Amino acid sequence: MPHLILAFYLVALMAGSFSISLALMIWQRYRKPVIRRYAVFLVSLLLVLLGFTVDLYAEVAGLSFVVAVRALVWVFQAAGGTLFIVICPWLFHSLAGRPLPAWQRWLFLGIDAAVVLAALANLAFPAVAAVSAALSGALFAMIVYGMVYLAACLPGIGERTLRLALLVFLCLTAVFFPLMLIDAAMDRFAFLSVFRFMNNLAQPLYFLVLTSLSIAFGLRYLNRPAYAERGRLTDYFLGAFGITAREAQIIGLLMDGANMKGIGQKLFISPKTAENHVYNIYQKLRVRNRVQMYQLLGTNSID
Repeated sequence: MPHLILAFYLVALMAGSFSISLALMIWQRYRKPVIRRYAVFLVSLLLVLLGFTVDLYAEVAGLSFVVAVRALVWVFQAAGGTLFIVICPWLFHSLAGRPLPAWQRWLFLGIDAAVVLAALANLAFPAVAAVSAALSGALFAMIVYGMVYLAACLPGIGERTLRLALLVFLCLTAVFFPLMLIDAAMDRFAFLSVFRFMNNLAQPLYFLVLTSLSIAFGLRYLNRPAYAERGRLTDYFLGAFGITAREAQIIGLLMDGANMKGIGQKLFISPKTAENHVYNIYQKLRVRNRVQMYQLLGTNSID
């Protein structure tokens, strides 16, 4: 049985490696920050899974008590967990099309620094269980933050493909998150031993399904030119949605916060005409309001 589980881990690692390679190739082509952050996110999951794989291999090969092997497992899991905590806020906000406010950037940078210090403390004092528990707690807290934040942003996301992908991600995480939490706590709480039948399969199964979905998502959503670059709408965006030169002007004014009266004064048209233009723009973009338009542009921007 352990050999079959190990083979399953290896399949998950191969799928993850392919998904990361795909994301990096798309990033090399379009240079969008959201793709780079998504690739780093996948790398963090791959490192954590690699730690579990080495741990399982050591168990099968009878090397579990070799100090070097234990250290290697810790390095993979600590590196993956720390990278996950660092990259997730930036990825979540990119996917939602909302930049991180300055105060949140400083907050998360402070959390990142604390996590790195805790990881180093865990390396220096491995016998202190509280440090390891704090790192695991920070990891799971970031997962919860991402689920809550993306769920709150979901209704405002106008891009149907992205909204569906995020909904699937949230459902997938909601199913596997409790299982991964049980796996992590099983050795600390005896009453959780009834779940031993799962054989630590939650992590590789979650990663395998997630990477499979990410391949489809990458091909359908990420693999296309940006909608905006350095504050300007791209030719790809204008052509993809059939936006006219006048409508592009109005989108720019909307992005600057102008109301119908302000648009009318700027373009020498009546507020009613401006309102008609805005309605037509929303119809073409398949969004319902200005917030959804912001997020549509923000999720596929080089800015």
